[in-house]
Amino acid sequence: MKPDSLRSVGLAALAGLISIVSLSCGDSDDVETISDATSDTVKIGTLFPHSGDLAAFGSPFHAAVSMAFDLVNESGGVNGKQLEAVLGDTGTSEQLATDAASALINFDGVPVIIGAASSGVTVAVAESVTIPSGVLLLSPASASNALTALNDDDLVFRTVVSDRVQGEVASRLALALGYDRVASTYINNSFGNSLSSSFAEHFRALDGTVTDEVSHELGQATYSSELRRASERDPQALVTIAYTESSYTLLREAIEGGYFDDFLFFSASYNQDLFDELGAHNFDGNFGLRPGAPLTPARQWFFDEFDARNLGESDTPLLSESFDAGLLLALAIEKADAEDSESIRDALREVANPPGEKIGPNDIKRALQLVRSGQEVDYVGASGELDFDGNGDVSGSMEIWQIANGKIGTTGIFALPGEDISLKMLE
Repeated sequence: MKPDSLRSVGLAALAGLISIVSLSCGDSDDVETISDATSDTVKIGTLFPHSGDLAAFGSPFHAAVSMAFDLVNESGGVNGKQLEAVLGDTGTSEQLATDAASALINFDGVPVIIGAASSGVTVAVAESVTIPSGVLLLSPASASNALTALNDDDLVFRTVVSDRVQGEVASRLALALGYDRVASTYINNSFGNSLSSSFAEHFRALDGTVTDEVSHELGQATYSSELRRASERDPQALVTIAYTESSYTLLREAIEGGYFDDFLFFSASYNQDLFDELGAHNFDGNFGLRPGAPLTPARQWFFDEFDARNLGESDTPLLSESFDAGLLLALAIEKADAEDSESIRDALREVANPPGEKIGPNDIKRALQLVRSGQEVDYVGASGELDFDGNGDVSGSMEIWQIANGKIGTTGIFALPGEDISLKMLE
């Protein structure tokens, strides 16, 4: 199922209202026909930014989930039914996202939502909508430590490593690059606050100096005052914790104003269009981090399959985490032999964690068969091991990327928390 073939939440809401009117006006035979038409489908919500500051990631994430569901449906579906991804747009906005999540639950009746991307959005959706509604929320992209601390009745999970991991590895990368004095600028939300604090805590523990942590807001006309403040105490580099669209202005002003020459980036900056627009030569030699695992056969298979289905740019951060979220939910639904939130939640760790036969994304038909026959499976995803702890978190490595000769790309270096990163590795 391609992303452009799915309806938006706005259309879903309209369709829901039309269905209600039709049911109220029709006879009993009409009601039975409509019910029968939908009884062979399990709807799962996707809640991603198809507009706003992170719009570059919405379509790829949704496409990855849709590909997972297509693979499941091609293998016979779950519980004899087909999976359907119902699209919701967060707009990279807490208010728009909570409205979209409410529509997914109240009009589409989804028992699970996969999303969101922004941690601030995910926390708002969880606290205001999904937790009170008893609906499972599985994010492939929200890394804030605030998710770990949620009072969520075990209803919030994620397939991406937390900011605790990202900040720790980033601090070691900064030192390996020869930086002992850095400043950070961070988006003023749950994600930015969490990652900046995590980085600063670990960097200082390694005897580095964070000269300032400067927050900024989405979509400002200028970031000159924030950049001026961040550069005041002579840091060697700027740790840039910013969303993609805002980065066009922030990074342009950083270069044109002569505030910084060296930067350390994260996943939201892994965007070739961004650096092409800004002049990639201005950033050559700079490094960044994104969650990622070494290229196993299963991981390579995922990228090849994504490309073969012409679903978009496969070299997108957190794409495999989005895909894995879809497959894990499918296995959990089959394991639970039910489609309610609580049953799916209770089965999620059973298909993700040991014990069980290790099974990868390139063998989903066999995985479903094993689950149907009552055997234990331990899903190892395209993004690596996905063992959920008591908070619904996973552990994993970070991939180091670099801008070289005008192009962004991997260095082939992956680091786990606590591992030293040497300058020789980066040469």
